[in-house]
Amino acid sequence: MKDQTKLHYFLVMVSIFLVVDQIQADKNAIEKATQFLLDHQNEDGSWSLIPGDESDAEVTAITIQALLAKGFGTGAPTVNRAVAYLIKQQREDGSWNGNTAHTIFALVALKMADRDPKVIFKGLTWLDEAQNANGSWARKLGAPGNILYTAAVLSGLKRLVTPRYSSLNKAANWLADPNRMNDDGAWSLKRLSTSEVMVTSWVLQGLSATYDVDDRLVWLKKMQNPDHGFANFKGKPSDPEITAYVILTLVASQDPLNTDLVASAYLKQAQLPDGSFKSATPIELKQPQVNIQTTSFALLALNARRYEKLFQKK
Repeated sequence: MKDQTKLHYFLVMVSIFLVVDQIQADKNAIEKATQFLLDHQNEDGSWSLIPGDESDAEVTAITIQALLAKGFGTGAPTVNRAVAYLIKQQREDGSWNGNTAHTIFALVALKMADRDPKVIFKGLTWLDEAQNANGSWARKLGAPGNILYTAAVLSGLKRLVTPRYSSLNKAANWLADPNRMNDDGAWSLKRLSTSEVMVTSWVLQGLSATYDVDDRLVWLKKMQNPDHGFANFKGKPSDPEITAYVILTLVASQDPLNTDLVASAYLKQAQLPDGSFKSATPIELKQPQVNIQTTSFALLALNARRYEKLFQKK
């Protein structure tokens, strides 16, 4: 009996040490990614996709979200400078660059930063006008609906409005239409082309606002690679930004198996010594390259639970 007690005590202590090591590894990865972002903020308060390039409103909005999710206060000087830049970039029509994705990312960042509700309302009004009659959104005003852009806007809207908001429900119903889903239960930019992890992740983030997506999460988790990361297609090398999308989706959808914690281990392995992450996921890049967008999404993913709780409080 004494031997069994000693064994039990030993196993408990080993588990505690492993948890402590995991927490410390998470903290190290988070601090390194944060410092990389701080080191590359532009003088005007913005961030560029590639450090040293032109200021980018979309990237700045994503980075603001990542820093606030990490624990920066809404009045922190770094955040204030970035928010001031972002507000200056809002067009008279209420949009950012006339782009639905840029606009929703900016609005979520400003909501997190507790900025002027009038600025947010102006952006939401533009998004309402940009929504197609069938509930979808395109990249720009008046174009045919696009699954990825509709999903991105919907995933942001659920953080800004109540579930009864008509634009939200119309978009969710458009995405959930079986005619837009592939036969395997996932999504791609073009129906019946190979299902994509990126598109499916964004769709499920959006649909989780009004639909039970547990059965769809099964497909997503089956796409996980042996290194615990995810690629856009099965059998391809894991990618930090794609993996970050999946983690954010799993947490937003309240995955009961906590698969996001396993996927986070891949992110820590993929992180470069300077704290950055390399990817070719941003559409502007033709080959994997260190960039601010991927690093910001990775930081968001490493703080995904805190990110969700921030919106539960608002």
